[in-house]
Amino acid sequence: MERLTDTCDVSHQSEIHLHQFLTMVSLDNDEASTLQLAKDFCYQSDSSLDHRLALELFYVNGCEKELRDFIEINRQSVLYINRQTATLYELMVDGRNYQSIHHIRTFAKSLTCDQPELACLRYFLYIELDCSVYNYDQVGYYLNKIQQLLPKIDNPLLLSFFNMRMHTYLFIYYWKRNELILARKHAYEALQIPNHMKHKADLHKYLALSYIYEDFESCIFHIEEAKQMADRLADKVLFNQITSITHPFICAYFGEVDGIHTSDPIEQAHVEIVRGNTNRAKRLLEALRVITPFTQYYLGLITKRQHFFIHSYQEFMEKRSDHFFARLPLQAYHMP
Repeated sequence: MERLTDTCDVSHQSEIHLHQFLTMVSLDNDEASTLQLAKDFCYQSDSSLDHRLALELFYVNGCEKELRDFIEINRQSVLYINRQTATLYELMVDGRNYQSIHHIRTFAKSLTCDQPELACLRYFLYIELDCSVYNYDQVGYYLNKIQQLLPKIDNPLLLSFFNMRMHTYLFIYYWKRNELILARKHAYEALQIPNHMKHKADLHKYLALSYIYEDFESCIFHIEEAKQMADRLADKVLFNQITSITHPFICAYFGEVDGIHTSDPIEQAHVEIVRGNTNRAKRLLEALRVITPFTQYYLGLITKRQHFFIHSYQEFMEKRSDHFFARLPLQAYHMP
């Protein structure tokens, strides 16, 4: 159990800023405990800079209540940069909540982002919007733009946050292009950066998937890391994603389904296919309203009809720019 250091006393917090506070408390606390202490610090801080940095801290760690609170705090700021930053984070939240991507992008383009910090945030917003609709090819363009701006960011904490985001998106970009050595290099660099435990849990989840064509043990190692972090953060949504979707998918792919249970109907079908219960699997898939390249791949496994694999492959490649998961139907298509 990590000791809550005496530095969690924020009575003298007016003398220090958030990046200094995080450095101090992280010496005696793990990232989950540090995050909890940082919440108190941010609420008590009078610094406009800390209020702005709090947005990124809470955004990357999935702290929804705190994020919304600080969007409002920054919206009321006398500083233009704080108000504009609040608007950009509000758009990021809208994107996560599946609001109209076209509307969000159009509004974001109308904003004046004449400072490096704001320009980076707008590019990060564009990346998240593209990833939400599987448009991974466009991500590289925005990452190049951000890399040109990073040397102009002078706040060390903000630069650390943005570098973490860069490595995370570079991982996703190369992963989807099936360039796994480069992808993992960026993932492991991101894992070394502190103060983003939620992102680290997501990265371990994705790293687990990145090993499906190679090694079951490596997959499970990263699954366990992701589960532990999600549990430490009390993030029930992420924990459920890992245990109900990612873990069952990996186990079913490797044929290791003993004791595997899931509430997700798509992965239920996947597990039933491995167990030989093809009729039940087919009923589960046919009851779904949305057909995805994964469900088409599973239908191909059930029926042995190659047109399902062809459609799955085409959707992965043409609609999702996903060279990695396109290997699933491609392998199955060439199976004897």
